[in-house]
Amino acid sequence: MTDALIPKSDFVGLEGVAHFATGGEGPMLKSHLDAFEQFCLDKGRGELARGIQHAVLDAARAQCATLIQAPAEDITFLSSASEGINLLRYALDWRAGDNVVVADVEFPSDVLPWTSLAKSGIEIRVVKHRNWVIDEQDVLAQVDARTRVVAISQVSMFTGQHIDVPTLSAGVREAGALLLLDVTHAAGVVPVRAQYADVLVSSCYKWMLGTHGTALFYLNRDRLADLAPPFLGWASITSGGGWQSPLEYTLPDTADRFLPANPSYISLYMLNNALQRLSALGENTVAAHSRALSGDIRAALVSHGVEMMTPEAEQMRAGNVSFVIDNIKHFRDAMAEHNVLVWGAYGQVGRVRISAHVHNNSDDVERLLAAMRGYFESYPARAR
Repeated sequence: MTDALIPKSDFVGLEGVAHFATGGEGPMLKSHLDAFEQFCLDKGRGELARGIQHAVLDAARAQCATLIQAPAEDITFLSSASEGINLLRYALDWRAGDNVVVADVEFPSDVLPWTSLAKSGIEIRVVKHRNWVIDEQDVLAQVDARTRVVAISQVSMFTGQHIDVPTLSAGVREAGALLLLDVTHAAGVVPVRAQYADVLVSSCYKWMLGTHGTALFYLNRDRLADLAPPFLGWASITSGGGWQSPLEYTLPDTADRFLPANPSYISLYMLNNALQRLSALGENTVAAHSRALSGDIRAALVSHGVEMMTPEAEQMRAGNVSFVIDNIKHFRDAMAEHNVLVWGAYGQVGRVRISAHVHNNSDDVERLLAAMRGYFESYPARAR
């Protein structure tokens, strides 16, 4: 019997529900309501509010620094992971003949920002999966002396594959390129080590148990100390010339130079609250829990003969288990009839993703497996 690491009773709306949809939307902690109330109280304190809010930002920053094992001053918070990816796209000086390497089973925001470079003579190289697996050596085979960026996810949102980050990082750096690592489906569920990336981004509303409006942005200042922000605002600077010299300003040495304006403080109050819960558990405990439950789910799916996308090896997966099915809506709705929540398709192929996290337990898995048995017995492959 595997118990939940955080009881369902600590979440909003999970009573009687087997929630396996964290890969799309993580559930909300009830204590977020207290964090929201505190934000409202603090916001009403006039000019004092800003200092209090920034203290919460710094607290969340410190927790993220521990989560990804990075200096706190190398971390800031943008509105989304997509903004962080676009930031690097516009911060670099590009020359015709440069190239960017991406994978075909990536989230669109990891691929689309680079496409606008094609009109300037920049090549976008797409690594193709092999039986839904991206081979690190296939990625490195596309990297050459003109590669500027390799953009990839530590854990694929589409297939659930966990790549070998140290191996990939070593090869990318040997070629003189930069590694942009999207850890949206890794941070909060499996260990993340920022040192292997040059830029790292993560949404916070999934496995980190936060909400929309804020995203983690990390800059490896040892490798990109001189990277200038492509967008500026009042929050980007440490000092300015005021009305007397409005064109004068000084940038900080920290990652906050990429923060042009107020972050979403309300989202940071919730993120700080969520990370307090997650950090108390320990990253290895969370990873072992999610991998164990997702392993049981994957084994059951294999027994039903579906086409698996997520690798079997434990080190090659995290909390997501993905598989191919013809009628995604039919399967999703059939699970929902049993109060089992899964996540449906994305892209041209029919894919269902099942995600196990800290709120899930053996009872949830048994409910899921029973619902799947009923489904696959009722609907043979040709009728799904």
